[in-house]
Amino acid sequence: TIAAVFCGLWSRYHRTAFLETKDEHQTAVASLADFATDMFWETDTHGFVIGAGGRLMEGLVSHPRELIGQHYLSIVHLEEREMKRMQAALNAQEPYSDIQSIFRDRDDRIFYISLSATPTFDKDGLITGYLGVGTNVTDRVISARKLKHMAEHDMLTGLANRYRFSDQIKDDLRTADTTGCLSLLALDLDGFKAINDELGHQAGDALLNLVGKRLRSLVRSNDWAARMGGDEFVVVSRGVKNPMEACLLAARLSAKLSQPYRIGGALVEVTASIGIACAPMHASDADDVMKCADLAMYQAKADGRNCYRLFEPSTQTDTLSP
Repeated sequence: TIAAVFCGLWSRYHRTAFLETKDEHQTAVASLADFATDMFWETDTHGFVIGAGGRLMEGLVSHPRELIGQHYLSIVHLEEREMKRMQAALNAQEPYSDIQSIFRDRDDRIFYISLSATPTFDKDGLITGYLGVGTNVTDRVISARKLKHMAEHDMLTGLANRYRFSDQIKDDLRTADTTGCLSLLALDLDGFKAINDELGHQAGDALLNLVGKRLRSLVRSNDWAARMGGDEFVVVSRGVKNPMEACLLAARLSAKLSQPYRIGGALVEVTASIGIACAPMHASDADDVMKCADLAMYQAKADGRNCYRLFEPSTQTDTLSP
């Protein structure tokens, strides 16, 4: 980035030259506004701000002079990973670049600022502080998050998609032993193909969207749901005390999903067959837990549909991974 290139040039400059007078030094700091129209700052060796400015800085605070005397790390707001990157650079007295920080303006609007800075040195090569610039990357961050959301969520229902499910379930299984049982509920709508054939795919899509909304309304804040494709859904419930608690959730899902749906001017009825598997009780591998839930769901289908079944380890365990 321009900021990173500038910091590199500024660092080499300070290692080979020394600003002889205070007035010259202040002039050099002020000239940073020509390089960073968003914001710039300077700190002393202890991290306290001794200079600040820039167009965005003036929008974030009433007067940049208000920041003088404040510690730099009390002004920037960094996530843990970004804080570790910055601390590592500060401890090594090295430049850093493109560290993302969150700022809020006086109207409480959020800005994402990319921070880059380099150490300053005196004529003896001793560090005197840091000189940095900030670039407004709010549009870039928001665009990246939108793209990530689109890649991980089903466009029709807004639920997590199969890709997101495969990634998230692995993380959930890693903590299943310490947070309690993890239950996975595999749902398949009964008679969905007939609705598609009779009312058309547009009505079918509307029905899937409404099913997704009902699933979101039923899962707890710590749980989540995904659409695996077609009329297949999965609900993941974290921190379940025992399989009975998972069965109670399945019963609520079954009752809610079986209520009529209004699509256009018609009422449409559909039910769901639900299979339940728990980790680490039934399996600890992501694929195996999903297989267990699917087997239980097929059993629910075989038992007349519109019901739920808990996986029974005594049946078809030879299909699981070793």
